[in-house]
Amino acid sequence: MRSLVATVLRGLRSRLLLSLGSVLLIALAVASAVLGPVFQVAVTSSYLVTRLADAPNPLTGLSWAYRPAPGTGPAAAASEAATLARQAGAGAGDTYVAPQTFLRTDETPGLGGQVRLAAKEGYCEHLEVEGRCPAAPREVLMLAGDAELTAFEVGATFDVEGAGTLEVVGLYTVPEGPAEADWWFDLSRFSSRTPTPPPSNQPYRPAPLLTGHETLEGLAGVDVEVLVDRRLEPPADLDLEGLDAVRAVASAQDDLAALGLDVAAGASFETRSINDIDGVAAEVRAQQETARSSVAPAVLSLVLVALALLLRLLTAAADLRLPELALASLRGLPRRRMWSLGLSEPLVLLGVAVPVGGALGLGVSWLLVESWLVPGLPVPLPWTSLLAGLGVGLGAGLVAVVAVGLVLRVDLASQLGGVRRPSRARRGAVVAQLALVAGALVVLLSKLSSTAPGDPDVTDLVLPVLLAVVAGLGGARATSALAGWWTRRGPRGSSLSTFVAARALSRRREGTLVILPVTAAIAICVFGAGVYDSASQWRASVAATRAPAAVVWASDLSLDRTVALSRTADPDGEWLMAAGTLSSTGPVFTVADTSRLERVAQWSDQWTPGTSTAEIAERLRPTGEVPLLEGSRIGVVVDNQARSSDDLVLRLRLVTAEGDVRFAFLPVPPSSGTLETRVPACRSGCRLEGLTFGGPAALRTDIQGVVEIWGVLADGEPVDGAVTGAGWKVAADASAPEAVTRLTDDDGVLRVEAATGEPAILQLTAGDVPEALPVVKGLDARTEPDPNAFSTSSPLSFPVDPVVEATSVPLLGPRGLLIDYDMVSIDREVYDQDSSEVVVLARADTPEDVSEQLRAAGLSVDRTFGDVRAGLDGEAYALALRLYAVVAVLVLVMAVAALGVSTAVQLPARRRDAASLRVVGVPRREVMGAVARELGVVLGSTAVAGLAAGALAQYVVLRTVTLGYAETLSTPELVAGVDPVRLALLALLTAVLFGAVALGSAVLTVRGARGATLRETAR
Repeated sequence: MRSLVATVLRGLRSRLLLSLGSVLLIALAVASAVLGPVFQVAVTSSYLVTRLADAPNPLTGLSWAYRPAPGTGPAAAASEAATLARQAGAGAGDTYVAPQTFLRTDETPGLGGQVRLAAKEGYCEHLEVEGRCPAAPREVLMLAGDAELTAFEVGATFDVEGAGTLEVVGLYTVPEGPAEADWWFDLSRFSSRTPTPPPSNQPYRPAPLLTGHETLEGLAGVDVEVLVDRRLEPPADLDLEGLDAVRAVASAQDDLAALGLDVAAGASFETRSINDIDGVAAEVRAQQETARSSVAPAVLSLVLVALALLLRLLTAAADLRLPELALASLRGLPRRRMWSLGLSEPLVLLGVAVPVGGALGLGVSWLLVESWLVPGLPVPLPWTSLLAGLGVGLGAGLVAVVAVGLVLRVDLASQLGGVRRPSRARRGAVVAQLALVAGALVVLLSKLSSTAPGDPDVTDLVLPVLLAVVAGLGGARATSALAGWWTRRGPRGSSLSTFVAARALSRRREGTLVILPVTAAIAICVFGAGVYDSASQWRASVAATRAPAAVVWASDLSLDRTVALSRTADPDGEWLMAAGTLSSTGPVFTVADTSRLERVAQWSDQWTPGTSTAEIAERLRPTGEVPLLEGSRIGVVVDNQARSSDDLVLRLRLVTAEGDVRFAFLPVPPSSGTLETRVPACRSGCRLEGLTFGGPAALRTDIQGVVEIWGVLADGEPVDGAVTGAGWKVAADASAPEAVTRLTDDDGVLRVEAATGEPAILQLTAGDVPEALPVVKGLDARTEPDPNAFSTSSPLSFPVDPVVEATSVPLLGPRGLLIDYDMVSIDREVYDQDSSEVVVLARADTPEDVSEQLRAAGLSVDRTFGDVRAGLDGEAYALALRLYAVVAVLVLVMAVAALGVSTAVQLPARRRDAASLRVVGVPRREVMGAVARELGVVLGSTAVAGLAAGALAQYVVLRTVTLGYAETLSTPELVAGVDPVRLALLALLTAVLFGAVALGSAVLTVRGARGATLRETAR
């Protein structure tokens, strides 16, 4: 036993480089197996915490409404409500923070609509106030946007029923930032809703008028309610069991009577929660499963590559022990003792490497958790990590048994020779290789035939490894066959160094053995990097769909008013762009002010490859310039040569700077002259979008003949471009388009020729708007009305012309159509819809004074691109996919390390060959060239095979695998193509690393190739 230990230690010391390489690979494999389950559990817990922390307070918190008993003061009511909230929200520890209260009145008539008064302790410290805070009864703060809408200033007074005469002592703007949002709990309570026209007929509802408790105490006939909230603040160590306790508390709010709350007589306490904790819990559990599935391929690939490289190093170590094993065989050592001798060194290395790998796995897990996940998250240690680590240790032991068995099967003559020559593969090895190829083809064809995306399955686990192994086998066999053919061909027609390199590859098995494991490592590296990068680009595309600009402001105004606001605040279109969603009986539209698309929007390159946002905007915008009239007196120079059955009237459709539509009616006498009327709303500018000729009030009448418009006036001054260049056409939705027989604008005169067979009106539209409106079509978007809809003739039903197809469009994703606001609104009434989302998109560098105008109008920051992207990057699935980046780096490092060790082991044999050539007079340059060519062929074929296998695996797997948990109708699809730039960078990196290894090996080989080398070998 003592002699065996001495022999093992002496052998490990003599082959120290191989020993260290083997320990490193075993440790990395065990560490990977330990890391996978730890990281999977950790990212699920991290996602749970971040998902709850980032969710809007109303979706995760608890809310109640308390109506105190008559005679209860505001302060006492708030205290009673807070006490009840503590009782109702008990049971989840400190996960729900202390209650916070917000007092407000019922709606009461005032300001021409319905108003509310509100109060909250310390509210002035959390607002931006112009003026001062209320200090006496009946003093209020008004939202700055409401003050502008009602033309109020600081110091103005007005009457509110039940409150008396109130004085505006200050104007406030909606606060921003997460801290302020948490303090107020729900910023939507500051929304201001302008009156809506028929058919909804909603009154004006301004934002709450903020005041003190004294004002609320003096109300007459107006009740006060207390909104009390408890915000969810998840601790870093919250797990699914803790989430179940939170869910239980949230579910208990559905039956407050069962909680036995101490509600005062005459008071009421009811839940107002829209809590969706159950939905969050279901989402987290689903992500836990998909995260586990996504971690498995990364860990499995890394472990298998490490074991393949380990087999190569252990085989090389066993080959170096051939003389030692031959001597033992000559001395008659039994077969069992031969196995003990052969396995002694690998088992010692295994005993050292397994605990090192376990410690390394835990250390890397801690590092990744601290670096990538929420601060304070404890590092879990699931039993599956221990089981996986032991399993990999057993796998490494099996690899050692295989490596020793391959050496012990060598006959005694080859063992004494010390050099392993290439030989015909055994039948079992050929069958195994063919089975691998067949299995790879079957899995590959099954994935290619599948198109529906889903969670990773067993085929996704094995396909990258199978393709890598098959590519490695093919590269090794092709290199050996090519080298053998070149050697048999002889040196004719080629340089001596080329022939020597080919002969070395054909006669030395060690030269091609490295191809298989290194090819597998490169393939997994390409696959891992591709999956990680593709998932990252996909999440960026999803983020750009949800947040199409750096900052997204939510607007409660109509789309028309929001567009007008953005154009007023940013007249040059440098920072702001308004957008909204509109639905029809078929298509759904993202309506955007696309003239600002290039400067403001966050547009993913994956949506429209090869088509820029500037080209898109140019295709979507009207080609004509709608006239802009600035003046309170609007006039038209007309020459009426037509005959009509009634008095002819010209109606002008004017859109003000605020987005309101105004109509001006001008009686047209049967002669030429200038017609004028006062339109005070156009003092700040109006767009002349439409002209209608008809009878009184623009009703139908018979018109025969020609009417000419010689110009348009604003305050008596001609408006340039109002006729020529304005793109006047017969309106696409005209009731009688055939009534206009000819329309020209030659020489600055708009000539309208009419011939009506029955009473009609002549409708003209500016902007050169086509009959079919141009749109950017999402991949899954409808362009025709739904045949199953109740009606197919809504105001938003019009023909569309898809001029560009995109994988996604802002706000709606692949199911939407992007259309220009002017194109859809010119001379067309776009009715507001309750389900529509209206936003203002803003650049990150928007000046503060521009943002201030948005806040003053009641807009608030709803989301940012950075926050949406960070939320997607923080999902459990996305965090788990980061392992693919780690795997890509580790397998490349392992490949280079194993290659370096393998090359160093072959260095003595290469030096002997080089010394033989030098002795017979071959120049040093030729010898160095032969070594470099040999390594160049081996490493080149390895790199090509690995890059091809990895790229193919990436393309096939990405076609059907889900790389994120955001699959909705508005989620853009994953682009499965292989990024040529990324592939080129990986190829360049591989070439540099492998080239350095080849050059270094060649230099070391030639430098040590002396005649003494042959004498040392002879001795």
